This record gives sequence, C-alpha cells and structure tokens, in this order.
Amino acid sequence: MNVLIIGAGAIGIAVGASLESQGVSVDFLARGTTLEAIKNQGVGRTGLFGDYSCKAGAVGAFASYQELPADAYDYVIVSAKTMANEEISQKLWTARACMKKTGKIVIMQNGWGNDVPYLTNFPVEQVYNARVITGFQRTSPNISNITVHTAPVLLGSLHGCNQDCMVPLQQAMNAGGIPTEVTDEVGKYLWAKMLYNTTLNPLGAILGVNYGRLMESESSKAIMDLLIEETFAVIQAAGYTTNWECAEEYKTVFYDKLIPDTYNHRASTLQDIEKKQKTEIDTLNGCIVKLAKEHGVPVPTHEMIVRLIHSIEDNF
Repeated sequence: MNVLIIGAGAIGIAVGASLESQGVSVDFLARGTTLEAIKNQGVGRTGLFGDYSCKAGAVGAFASYQELPADAYDYVIVSAKTMANEEISQKLWTARACMKKTGKIVIMQNGWGNDVPYLTNFPVEQVYNARVITGFQRTSPNISNITVHTAPVLLGSLHGCNQDCMVPLQQAMNAGGIPTEVTDEVGKYLWAKMLYNTTLNPLGAILGVNYGRLMESESSKAIMDLLIEETFAVIQAAGYTTNWECAEEYKTVFYDKLIPDTYNHRASTLQDIEKKQKTEIDTLNGCIVKLAKEHGVPVPTHEMIVRLIHSIEDNF
C-alpha cells in the first residue's frame, strides 16, 4: 500500500508514523522546517497509543506536487488546514497522475463541506471523508503526541459510494495503533464532531483553557449550551441528522463522557492562535453561520464566536 499525506501537521505525522509501522509506504508533502525534519529524522508518534518512530529515509518527503512519482498512491490523505482545500484540490488535480486509477482521496479535517472543493475536480466515487475525534499535538516538526481519545477514526463516503475501498486503510491504521472503523453513516458522525468542535474548540481558544476547564465554569457552560442548541437547530433545518435526537440528549453525553474523555486537550484553534496562524473558524462555527443564513435560523452565539476569533486573528 502506498499513501501520500498532504498536511504534515499533528494528525498527518501521527497517521503517517502509524501506517509506516505496518509496512505501508508513506510519503509526505511538506515544506520548511517540517520537510527538513522528516528528511533528516523521519517521523514519530508518542502518547496514548504508544511511542513509535522511524528513521530518516523510512518515509518520503516532497516539497512540491511536481516531484511526486507517477501511478504511485492508493490513498491521498488530506490533513492540511481547511483553508488550503481550494489550492490543494487544484494542485492535486494537476498532479493527478501520481494516483493509481483506483486511488482515493481521504479528507481528515475538522469542519463540514470540506469535500466540496475536491468534487469540483474529482469524481464523487474518488472522494471520501474521515471523522477524527482524537486529540493530536505536534511537539516538534516531525513528532506528534496523541493527547486524548474518545472514539475510533471513522472512514466513509458522504455520497453513498462503496465503502470496501476503505477497508485496507482502516486495517492498516488500526493495526498501527489508531483505532479505526469503516461506516456508511460518516455524515452523521461528522455532524457529531461538528457539535463537539464548534462548542469546545473556539471557546477554549478565546479563553485560553483546556476543554475540561470550560465545563467547570458556569458562565462558559452556559455559552456551550447555547452553541449546542443553535447547532441542533441548524442541523434540523438543513435536513441533516446526527446521533442524538435533540440538544438535551446530546448535552448529557457531552458533559458526562466527551469532555471528561478529552479533559486535558487544548484546542487546535488555541494552538494556531498561540502560533499567530490563521484558524479554521470559517469551516467550523463559520459553516454553522452560513447554513443558518441559508435556512433562516438565528445563531447569535455562533456569530459572536466567529467575530471574536476573527478579531484575534486581525491582531496577529
């Protein structure tokens, strides 16, 4: 199996190291210090699922799409920031000869609607999504630490395509230490993740605290309640479904299991802000705001969250 990973961040590095541990041929598209670190030191994974590292040369590292080998990849995993999707889609289409005829794109990102830029170029049966609800933090350019975990990675198609092609990737990831399953309901689970991410991620970033601390403050808990209620209103108005019938049902799971399981996690948005990097807010709460406008649903709490994150970004 040959895999290309576009986005050598915390998720990409951990997934790449796990796949390489199972004999999968892994290449990265990277740049700058990350590219040099991968070339000179390999990649590694630490944390919850055990430590694993491979030496320099065990994985490939390329600086540009033009360098990619022809007819090479069974899977192209996209784990870059969502803001790059338009550019990645165009460049990958230009370099599509790097993929085997049966090759699949697997999008491992936060947010909803990330498949849209890829579907403008690639056929629907070639584009798959992953729900990732595990916490990763890059501790050095080529090392990723797995900090929290609450459910398996889920692989599947949002468009009813055959799921069998995801099984080899699922088996390799699972054997490599990252619990992974294939599902024909990935859309429901992506919305479950949207509920989780849009409630915790930006608020943790704004307040500068881990997820557990948000639950311990009555004030921040009240904000989270509003965010959950607004998201459910949008899900229902837009005709989507998730794993819970209503906001109150979800809140029970959210406060009793999901936050305790990920208590110590620091949001990726917070990590971006600390690095003075643009965040993924527009594909998280910004997506909720966009859908709300399309369906006439008021979401004032989400709107304020988006404005606050943009305000922080404006001061970088």
